[in-house]
Amino acid sequence: MKRRQLLQYGALGVGSYIATMACQGQNLSEFPLLKEKTQPDFGQLEKTSLVLGFLPIVDSAPLIIAQEKGFFERYGLSVNLQKYPSLEAIENKLLQWQLDAAQASFSLPLIAQLREKASFLTALMVLNLNGSAVTLTAKAWEQGIRPLSAYTNIDEFSRNFRQYIRSLPKPAVFATDSLYSMENFLLRYLLSATGIDPNQDVEFVTIPPSQVFYKLQAGIIQGYCAPIPWNQPAVRQKAGFVICTSRDIWQGHPGSILATMDGWVNKHPNTTNALMASVLEACLFCDRRKNAEEIAQILAQSQYLNLSEAQIQSTLVGDYWLSQLGTESSPIIFPDLDIFHFKETPYLQVPNQANYPWLSQSVWLLTQAIRWDQIKARVYPKDAEKVLRKIYPVELYRKVADALAIEIPTEEMRSIPGDLFIDNRPFDPQKPLAYLNQFSIRT
Repeated sequence: MKRRQLLQYGALGVGSYIATMACQGQNLSEFPLLKEKTQPDFGQLEKTSLVLGFLPIVDSAPLIIAQEKGFFERYGLSVNLQKYPSLEAIENKLLQWQLDAAQASFSLPLIAQLREKASFLTALMVLNLNGSAVTLTAKAWEQGIRPLSAYTNIDEFSRNFRQYIRSLPKPAVFATDSLYSMENFLLRYLLSATGIDPNQDVEFVTIPPSQVFYKLQAGIIQGYCAPIPWNQPAVRQKAGFVICTSRDIWQGHPGSILATMDGWVNKHPNTTNALMASVLEACLFCDRRKNAEEIAQILAQSQYLNLSEAQIQSTLVGDYWLSQLGTESSPIIFPDLDIFHFKETPYLQVPNQANYPWLSQSVWLLTQAIRWDQIKARVYPKDAEKVLRKIYPVELYRKVADALAIEIPTEEMRSIPGDLFIDNRPFDPQKPLAYLNQFSIRT
């Protein structure tokens, strides 16, 4: 392998953007904050005491900040936040109506409705873009594998990565938080893009994000894809290293969402609006760099992430460690490591924003769910657009954004350029079948 300086960013085509931001001190444009402090009136709330679920990951920041900074209270809501270890636990509580709403993976509502035993969940809004990373054991480092950014191009990385995986005496075991989380789909996309068949060459297990480091350290797994900041403990303890962030796999992919039962929205329309408005304001708060220290202090508390402030704050500002195994290791600046509302990037321009539920994002997810046989559909459904509009309703978000005087895109579908994906495959949501059929590695 032709080595460059370890952790030098820019080998894969986005370096000029990162370097420019770094030189400017990361003075990224923030989305214009609410010009008027007048509180929107959503009418009489059908329910004012809510129980919301969250996972102990940075994606949960908008819910936690909305609670701690009084955004819920301003909209007349009294909220009880409950922490759960896994996406499955969140889903079960939602289906049992023991939670009014919860932070969940963007993929959960689609998988829940289209699998054999359908459950009707609704995605109210997207909570963040990007926000995950893929970690390998330190033993892979000893075998010569390095972070993606240390290679000249993706082909060079793929050759070395394939050789390492196939040299193991038995299939490598990779962990994600769920078999149907975005982390699972993104990890599968990464593996297949490098010529590794996720169904044949490796094994998948599910482990809660807060536990993956211990499993890696014990040698039970060889790698994992997890939401931040749960890659950093492995890096800090030198048990592993990050080969890439999820934004290297798909720049601007949806991370978590605010989810609830479809019937809950119908029963509580005004409360739904108030809930979304309070969380949306919290998302704006979370993207201000000047708030990072305070947010880290809040998230670090035992009832939330129960992790050091330093590890959380570094992920919030994008000052991210890929490895501490090499003698020349140093943190890399990722201004868009996690976006809660808006940071100006090549793929996120006004009036687009992280929280807008693009229908095209759910179309991409559906192609991957079919690709890996995660739902009952073996072919692309003819009524897909109708189904996806119900699961990811743009209308709900549009109403709240209008009330807060936040401009949003006028369209619901858009093509995604190939340079935003690790394998340079462009995605046209109007031609999902053609997109799906071009993958040679699939179930």
